[in-house]
Amino acid sequence: MISVSTLVGITAGVGLFVTAVMSSTDNYMMFVSVASGMMVVGSTFAASLISFSFAEVMHAIKAMFQTILAGNTTQGHLSDLVKRFMELSEIYRDGGISALEDSLTKQEKNDEHMALGIELMGSGYKQGDIRVIMGDAMDSHWQRQSLEGKILNTMGVYAPGFGMVGTIVGLIIMLDNMGGDMANLGKGLALALITTLYGVLLANLLFKPTAAQVTEKQEQEYFRHELITDGFVMLSEKRDAMMIQDRLNAYVKPSKRYSPNLE
Repeated sequence: MISVSTLVGITAGVGLFVTAVMSSTDNYMMFVSVASGMMVVGSTFAASLISFSFAEVMHAIKAMFQTILAGNTTQGHLSDLVKRFMELSEIYRDGGISALEDSLTKQEKNDEHMALGIELMGSGYKQGDIRVIMGDAMDSHWQRQSLEGKILNTMGVYAPGFGMVGTIVGLIIMLDNMGGDMANLGKGLALALITTLYGVLLANLLFKPTAAQVTEKQEQEYFRHELITDGFVMLSEKRDAMMIQDRLNAYVKPSKRYSPNLE
């Protein structure tokens, strides 16, 4: 589900730009240029491939669209995790590791960090080892994902520069084709500047905002993984549900903390 803030931001940014253009001129189609778009997007992508590997660039672009389409981890999600670990503690105390594994939902089995916690408990690791191994997994996951935001920021730096390159190319072509007719100068200059416009728009309305959002989502995911790690450590210690509730609620802001009395 797309996040509300992202939907509002994209709608407002594009809507205000389109409204400003259409209210200023009847010839708004002059702002559409396939060649300019190809030059900016293609050159930005090519420069990114020079800076990073193809797989890393594709992962960053994939992360960009996933971040746009997916909502962030909310305090409500963290509260639900607290409740879930309280349920898992009762299941583990009554039925052991086999009952715990059988109780996982499909979504939990597909969650890499949840699956790792169950795997470590099934392998018989103690709470100290579980914390260390899951902590290392969190850190390595963070290091891999932090590159995605860096790549998107880099693309945000490249895009305006290649927009300017496109404008220079357009000016050269325009001046070469003028043939002394100064009447074509204004129209030709307007067309040449479109690439700069595209570059600035891509950088400030797409690459840089999504880079910030990718980084924010990764920070939220890291925080969530810390909660899950603590949850499995306490499961391995066979802590009671009340202890798990009080400990994991520390990750949730006071107004959203889980309490059975509020259900």
